[in-house]
Amino acid sequence: MPSRRSIIASLGALALSGFGAWFWLTSESASGYVQEKSIEARYREENQLHSESIITVTLSNPPGSAPPQLSWLHDDWQNQFDSPTSPVVSEALDKQLHQAYEDIRYIVGVCTPAWGNEQQETGCHNAPTSREEFNRVQVHNRVSASYTDTGLSIHRVNGTWAFDNP
Repeated sequence: MPSRRSIIASLGALALSGFGAWFWLTSESASGYVQEKSIEARYREENQLHSESIITVTLSNPPGSAPPQLSWLHDDWQNQFDSPTSPVVSEALDKQLHQAYEDIRYIVGVCTPAWGNEQQETGCHNAPTSREEFNRVQVHNRVSASYTDTGLSIHRVNGTWAFDNP
């Protein structure tokens, strides 16, 4: 007869595999392009939570016609990025950000025809992701990604999106 511990361990493993299957089935992976990268910070002042942007990089206009555009770079952090139009956050910078702010969110925006609807050919989601995935992609990259209520996952980076021929 199996012990109570082995039964509980088996149930835990089954629950984890069930969650993995649910996540795989509910998160649609699609090929698209990175249209934005930003770092958002939250801080508390006089018992109120405030937000500010550290850096925001967006598509050129029209998309793909020029390198990504630096839309915003906070004065206090401008010397922290070697190449502001393709930001990467080191562990040391991540630590500095977390010391300066209550909360840091790494945001990546992905657009894809697969997420479009009747009103728009292409659908986009700007959502939180890990620092590692934030560092892995740059604006204009072709990616395979999935979106859920909890954030964005990057599965593959496949070069640069051809805006004239998606």
